[in-house]
Amino acid sequence: MKRNTIFGILAVAIVGITIYNFATTGESGAEYQARVEEDREIKNRYMRSGSSPMLEEDKAEFTGLNFFPINSDYKIRAKLDILKRKQPIFIATTTGEQREYLRFGYAEFELNGQSHKLILYKDLEENNPRKLSLMFADETSGLTTYGGGRYLDVYKDSDMAITIDFNFSYNPYCHFNEEYSCPLPPRENLMTVAVEAGEKLYKAL
Repeated sequence: MKRNTIFGILAVAIVGITIYNFATTGESGAEYQARVEEDREIKNRYMRSGSSPMLEEDKAEFTGLNFFPINSDYKIRAKLDILKRKQPIFIATTTGEQREYLRFGYAEFELNGQSHKLILYKDLEENNPRKLSLMFADETSGLTTYGGGRYLDVYKDSDMAITIDFNFSYNPYCHFNEEYSCPLPPRENLMTVAVEAGEKLYKAL
C-alpha cells in the first residue's frame, strides 16, 4: 500500500493487544520488561512479513529494528484535557498530501524536568473510542531517531487521564520506504527534550 499512512494498519498488524494494555496496573518490573520486549519482537516479525513497508533489498538483510533500552521513566501518567470543540484538521504529510484528523485534546505531563503539553488526534477511520494518535518530534529527531518524528498510539484511561509510554513509540512507514505518505508532527508537538525511548533510526534515507 503505497502512499498510505501508518495509522490503522500498523496498530493492528504490529502492536495489537500489547499496546491496548498501556495502562496495565499491578505488573512487576519484570512483567513490564517482558511486555515491551514482546511488542518489539512482534514488530520485528512484521517487518520480515510480506506486508512490511521495507524495500525488498532491505528486508533481505533485515536483522531487527533498533531500540533504546527499556526505561520505565518514559511511561507517564498524563493529565488529559479534552477539547470542548473537537475540530477536524488537515495534517501535511511527507509527500505533500494531507490527512484529516480530529483535534481531540491535550496531554499534560512532566518529563526530564520540563512541562509538556501535546496535542492528541483522533483518526477519523478509527473505531476504538479510547484510541488516540500522538505524533511527536524531540531532540533526538534527525540524530538517533527519524527526522520526520515518531508516532505513538495512546489509550484513554479516563476522560481526565491518559498513559503515554514512549517505550512503545515507533517510526512511520516512510522511514523504511519514502513512497509512503506519513503525517508530520504538528509544531506544538516538537518537544525540547531528548526522548531516548522507543524505536531508533533503522537506516539513513
